[in-house]
Amino acid sequence: MTELIYYNNPEVTTFNARVLACDAVEGIYKILLDQTAFFPGGGGQPGDHGTLNGLEVLGFIEEEGAVYHQLRESLEVDQVVEGIVAWERRRDLMQQHSGEHIVSGLIHQLYGYNNVGFALGEDKMTADFDGVLSEGQVAQIEVLANEAIYKNIPITGKGYTQAEIEVAKYRSKKVLEGIIRLVDIPGYDCCACCGVHVQATGAIGMIKIMSVDKHRGGTRLTLLCGARARKDYEMKHTQITRLMGQLSTKPEEVVQGVERLVEEKESLKVQVGQLKAKVFETKLHQEDVHQPLCLLEEGTPFDLRLFVNLWMERSEAPCLLLAFDGKGYKYALGQQGGQAGALAKQLHEVFNGKGGGKDIYQGALEGDFEAIHETFIRWSGAKYCKKV
Repeated sequence: MTELIYYNNPEVTTFNARVLACDAVEGIYKILLDQTAFFPGGGGQPGDHGTLNGLEVLGFIEEEGAVYHQLRESLEVDQVVEGIVAWERRRDLMQQHSGEHIVSGLIHQLYGYNNVGFALGEDKMTADFDGVLSEGQVAQIEVLANEAIYKNIPITGKGYTQAEIEVAKYRSKKVLEGIIRLVDIPGYDCCACCGVHVQATGAIGMIKIMSVDKHRGGTRLTLLCGARARKDYEMKHTQITRLMGQLSTKPEEVVQGVERLVEEKESLKVQVGQLKAKVFETKLHQEDVHQPLCLLEEGTPFDLRLFVNLWMERSEAPCLLLAFDGKGYKYALGQQGGQAGALAKQLHEVFNGKGGGKDIYQGALEGDFEAIHETFIRWSGAKYCKKV
């Protein structure tokens, strides 16, 4: 049986231990120690990173209460080794996990919803609940969760036998066997959990709920706690500061400043569209509207569609507009009566194209422009192609 230091004191990151066994399995060595501060993972919390005698710990195997450490090299049985846990990562994961317990406990207390999903990754944490929460309710939960941090409440973990657990009050939906460990945050949560937690709520630092989404008939919350929340704030503060400089506004006026820019942009898009329509109108007057037309233009897919639409208002002949995008050609193809579909399909087959549409087809074609042009001439009866 391995003594689990991380449950007694989760802040121990350097320890000495005696090697009890070392076995090779498919080129990886399983090292059993008499004690360990390495948390192997569990309760939705990833396992620790670190080293044993300077060797990287690759992972862990748990067998009948024993924790085996996986290394690429062997260690001598009975030798005393030094283990070093990657503390910054351990603390980060503990902050996230403890913060999630507070949030889940509050939601269970106030609304009776259960946590039915928990994912703790290296940069994101989500928690799923079997009921729908409004944004206002979530905002309230966040305020109460951070109040728990200010109180710096001790967080404890204790193992219970099956007889003891039957009379204990705790939050859990699963049927559990053997010794069951309850993690208790008085006044906020008591839950069956084998994860590692901070020793008091103050060590979480802060809790920020980043998003609220509907998920499988319930609610999914994305959360940041501790250093992750602080880093997110620092990043957004930097962005807001830069926006303030660009907009020459105060922090509280940044949103209005951006909204004003969006309105101006939309107004300019309308004006530009009107000007482009006039330019296209001028070009159309120079073309024979009775003949199929192929033009190499500069512009966006929206511009190509605009031109083709103007052409179709005047002509029954097909019109193909192409614009080079650095790799191939964006295109717009149209003809009155929905007759462009067959031609678009042929172009797709020859030039590895993709796209779709109804009266006007849009998409992308690969290949040489001259080859596309010649194919269009052959299939549509166009007599020439004009490059603009």
